[in-house]
Order: sequence, then C-alpha cells, then structure tokens
Amino acid sequence: MNRRTRLSIYYLVIVVSVLSGFVVLYNYGMATWEGRPQPLYRSIEVVVQTVTTVGYGGDAPWSSPQMNYLVSLMALSGLVLIFAALPVLVVPLFEDAFRSNAPSSVRGIDDHVVLCNYGPREEVLIDELTERGVEYVIIEDDREVANDLYTSGYTVIFGDPESDATLRSARLEHADALIANVDDETNPSVLLSALEANPDVRTISLTEDPTTADYHRYAGADHVLSPRRIMGGQLASKAVGTFDPEATEAVEIDEGFDIAEFPLQNGSELIGQTIADSGVFERTGAAIIGVWIRGDFQSPPPPDARFDARSVLVATGREVELDRLKEMTLSEGRHRRGDVVVAGTGIVGRAVTSALTSAGVAYTTIDLADRPSIDVVGDATDRDVLREAGITDAGTVVLALPDDTTAIFATFAIRELNPGIEIIARANEHESVSKLYRAGADYVLSFAAVSGRMLASIVLGEEILSTGTQLRLIRTTAPGAAGESLADADIRNRTGCTVVAAERNGSVITNPEASFVVESGDELVVAGTDENITRFQAEFV
Repeated sequence: MNRRTRLSIYYLVIVVSVLSGFVVLYNYGMATWEGRPQPLYRSIEVVVQTVTTVGYGGDAPWSSPQMNYLVSLMALSGLVLIFAALPVLVVPLFEDAFRSNAPSSVRGIDDHVVLCNYGPREEVLIDELTERGVEYVIIEDDREVANDLYTSGYTVIFGDPESDATLRSARLEHADALIANVDDETNPSVLLSALEANPDVRTISLTEDPTTADYHRYAGADHVLSPRRIMGGQLASKAVGTFDPEATEAVEIDEGFDIAEFPLQNGSELIGQTIADSGVFERTGAAIIGVWIRGDFQSPPPPDARFDARSVLVATGREVELDRLKEMTLSEGRHRRGDVVVAGTGIVGRAVTSALTSAGVAYTTIDLADRPSIDVVGDATDRDVLREAGITDAGTVVLALPDDTTAIFATFAIRELNPGIEIIARANEHESVSKLYRAGADYVLSFAAVSGRMLASIVLGEEILSTGTQLRLIRTTAPGAAGESLADADIRNRTGCTVVAAERNGSVITNPEASFVVESGDELVVAGTDENITRFQAEFV
C-alpha cells in the first residue's frame, strides 16, 4: 500500500469519525438543551448540511448557547475537512490526469531491485519479480522512454544511472540488488557509483563482449553475465544434438530425472501422428508436457494434437526414457557430420562456432563482414549466398542474426531452397518466437526469455530449472491443493500446468499419478507457460 492510499484511508476514517461524533452530540443537544427531541436521521441531515456549508435546515435558530457553540464548531470543522481534502484527494487526482513526466525519485520502497536501463530481458525479469511480490525501480536516462514507461504503469525514475544522486533517489541504500545493463563501458561506472551509495548491495552486470567481463568484476560486480555467449552455447547444443543424441541438453529436476526439448527432424516416425496415437509414454516412459505445433505453444498438449516436421516436444523422464524419445524424434536417415551452416558470426555466432568446434562438428559460416574466419561473405537472405554456403545440401542451419526481421526472411529463403533442413534460430524479441516458427524454423530460442530468467534466478536466489526451454519450471508448496489428489485438484484443467514431480520427506516422486494426494509439506515441481504458472500461483500458492 503506497503513501497516498494510506493518507486517503486515514482521511476517510477521520471524516466518518468526526461526522459520527457530531451526529450523536447534536441529537443529544436537541433533546437536552433545546427541548426538541428528534429522530437520528434528522440529526444526520442537519450535521451533513452544516459541515458541507450548504445550510442549516429547519432547526435554526437555537436558543441555548451550547447548541450555538456546537453548530459553529461543526461549520468550522467542515471548512477544515474540505481544505484538508485538497492535498489528500483532489490535487493527486488532477496530477494523475495531467502528469505524464516520470518522477526523479521514489519514496516508501525497500528491499527492491534497481534496474539501470530497460529492455526485453528486463521485461521478463519484472514479470518474475512482480509475481513474487518483489518491488523494483527502473532508472532510465532517456526522458521520452522514461515517460512512456511511467505512463504504462512501471515504477521508473528519470536520471543518470552513473550519478550518485540518481541512485540515492532510487533508494539504493535500501535496495536488495542492482542490475547494470547500460553498455559495456558504462556498467563499471554504474557499479562504482552503486557501491559508493550502498557497499552492501548485490550487484549484477551484463556484458555484450565477454572479454570485458574482468573489468566489471574489478568494478565490484558480484555476478557478470554474458547472455549472448550463453545463448550461442545453447543454440550450438541443439545443433550438436542433431548428430549426437547423447549431446541433447537436459535440465535436471532430480537425480536422474530431467526435462528436455526435442525438435522433430524430417523423417521422424512421429510426424503425422497424434499424441494419443504415437504411444510415446507407453513406448518410452517419457511424458510430453508441452509442444510447439505450427508456431503455437501448447501446454498441456491435447491428445489429438498432430505432430509435424516443425514440432518441438518438451518432455520429462529418466535419462533412458528421454534417450528412447530422442531416437523417435530423429530422422531415420541421420544427417552426416559437417553439414552445419552458421549465419551470423557476432558474439552469439562465435559462441556457436566455438561449441561446434569443441564437439568436432564442421561448419560453414556466412556473414556480411569480410574476415578470414568467414567462409561465405554476403547476406543470409540472398539465395545465391545461401547456395554458395551449401544450404541445399546441409542438414542444419543456425541463424545467429542480430535482427529478427532478417532472421524471419532468411528462414523463408532457406526453407524454400531446402525443405528438409533443420533450422535453429535465435529470437531477440520474445514476440518473434512464434513468427519464426510459422516461417518454418524448427527450434527457436528467445534471447529475452533466456537472459531475463537468468537474471531472475540470481536476484531471487532460486535454482534455475529452465532457461532454454519454452516452459517455465518452479519448485513450490501448494497449500491450496493440500489434502486433495491431483485429479480432484484438477490442476491441469484449472491452470494449464503439469505437476512433473513432488518432493516429500526428502524423497522425490516423479511423474506422480492422478491419484497422488498432495500433503501440506510437499514441494511440487510445476511446469507451464508464464501465464499458466501465474494462474497456478493464484489458485494454489
């Protein structure tokens, strides 16, 4: 509850108390001092008329001095209450109606997170913080951007994040953490100013160029993240997994129990089948908890959902179960080693090629820049350039392009030249994920979601269960479901979430049956989209 809301409540309580006291006293005075007893509702009418200064009704004049003093006091009190309402109620309403400028400071906020700059990854982080009731303040040095954020309802101040005064205006001395995400040169300066204002604040710095990470640490950063390098590694792991099932990246939920994503390759035996007809669970033991189909992510997927060559399965199971599912998703004619094309060799692209080199997978690079490490110089959307890079014979292409519009156009061009190729793409904006899938990509990784959730895991001090997957996983108790079986709680239908595991008294129950009864001390591992997780927390946490 903010300060203005508290003041408004206090004001209304005072008004009601004063009016009630005057009504009781006036009703008593009319009967005792004036000898004219009357109903209580009549006294209410006169008190309201007097306090609001609209008149005295039919009771005037009063013969006793006590009643004249009382009426005079009511009139003066009315004026005081009216003038008191101006700063408490009236002025703030007009300020809200006409003010569009972001403030230069905040008040009444503690244990919050200070965000220096705003972007797609901060949007993901803010969603995570809001869901957990953690407050935040954005420092934005662009007046127009700050005003737009303020108008949209964000907690933001306008100022220079390198300035000690601005950081103190964001109440950094009372903050829990600060995230520096301006640029590689500015972030160390922000960190130095932050530690000057609050030596105990936790500091997280983001760097575009991994080679500058040491400078951020010298400036005092507790954590330095290079999201582009991490993104490149995850894209490469998907490409390597095309050739080597053992290389499939999985997130461990419990010892030996994982969650992983499996893009369907052209020629997979699952293509054309529905989930119900495929018998995946019966044949492998792995449970499908989400699937991308024609650009739409469905979790939980309906039994009649039909797999196609662009589907991506999200499944949980033991290692051997996921290995069996992986075999079902692969093409019967495996791609030969060495037929990977990497389009874009920026920080993300170089991380991809480095990981491919470590895995012993040969590749061909495409980039606009003419450097010795580039195999084909040109535009990745140009058909002639793609042909020169061998796209018509390649089995996999990794799109590590910095622009989503270019990546979407390149996806169309590549799919036209080689309908059977596996396209693995990076999406800078989360909204571009579904567009890339619809354009023909087989697997898309959201840069904003990956980096935003990495930040959230550090800030919130929680184990990160998933960064590269399209699902979000949380560990939580569910008091709202205590005493009910999973079937009776109807978690999946009510929220769209799936309970993939439960921990009770130190032991973990994986893929619990519908008859599993939730106890108050159980910790559940729940999978779902961001929206589904929000519904689950509202219903059961």
